[in-house]
Amino acid sequence: MQKATESAPQYEDPKHKTFRSADALGKRRIVAVGDLHGDLKSTLNVLRMAGVIDKEDKWAGGNNTILVQTGDLIDRGEDTVELLELFPRLIKEAYEVGGRVIQVLGNHEIMNLAGDLRYVSPNEPGFASAAKRALDFSRSGRFGRRLYNVPLVHQVGDTVFAHGGITPEWSAPNLHHINLQAADQLRRYAVGPNSYMRMETPPVLGIEGPAWYRGYAKDPEEIACRTLRQALNIMNVERMVVGHTLQNNGRVLSRCNNRFFVIDVGISQAYMGQQAALEILSGGIVRAIYPTGTETLSRGKGTWGAFKTKLSSIFKS
Repeated sequence: MQKATESAPQYEDPKHKTFRSADALGKRRIVAVGDLHGDLKSTLNVLRMAGVIDKEDKWAGGNNTILVQTGDLIDRGEDTVELLELFPRLIKEAYEVGGRVIQVLGNHEIMNLAGDLRYVSPNEPGFASAAKRALDFSRSGRFGRRLYNVPLVHQVGDTVFAHGGITPEWSAPNLHHINLQAADQLRRYAVGPNSYMRMETPPVLGIEGPAWYRGYAKDPEEIACRTLRQALNIMNVERMVVGHTLQNNGRVLSRCNNRFFVIDVGISQAYMGQQAALEILSGGIVRAIYPTGTETLSRGKGTWGAFKTKLSSIFKS
């Protein structure tokens, strides 16, 4: 089976008109951050801690860093607008120097696109009214027109990213068709607030879909890991990284022999304001980054990493 190292659509070009796949060539560093929930200050702090922005909040990852944000950028906190403006800027700045910034849809992005505002902060100053917010998240709105093109799932090298988790049902050797299906279903589903036209939630966007699923994080490990292995084998990848399921202890959760990581540690002050990011380095080294330092979670090459190294040595010999 041919290895699918990319899926699309992934990130905006500098003109914010098209989406392309982020490559995973060479010794690139992947940094992943979880749910940010409308807290600009905490977001900037965690991005500085991970070394992807500087003290002026500009891209500092250079050409060898891929930043992945695993959804739920918005809601609960009061800085939704600021965060929705921050990430397109970082996408552009990273792109211009050869780096990459990638977002995947969280369940809160999906809810806002559908006009479900149950978790909006009552003190949020960024929108004049609920009607204005709904307009901004519409397909032609200032935020909706970009969010409708954000992928539901994303793959970089031998790692897949989602907000909740990708079950075998939604797994494939190439994730492109799942993103296309999700985008099509989202456009049909998200018809605006209080609409009689709303269809039932499509499965790809539902409770067992990649943006909502919690089984890998909450099921008994024997059950979760058996299902996870099936999904990873179908996708031909080594590991999965998600947010969505809050880790109250503020630590990245590693399960299934370091093949599944949960990085929602409650970064937003709407929760606990705890800081953590995940770092994936060449050779399958995985580390958690905390204000107190780094913790190595996985040291060795995974099966795909080992295969690539062996293949490279064959071609060099």
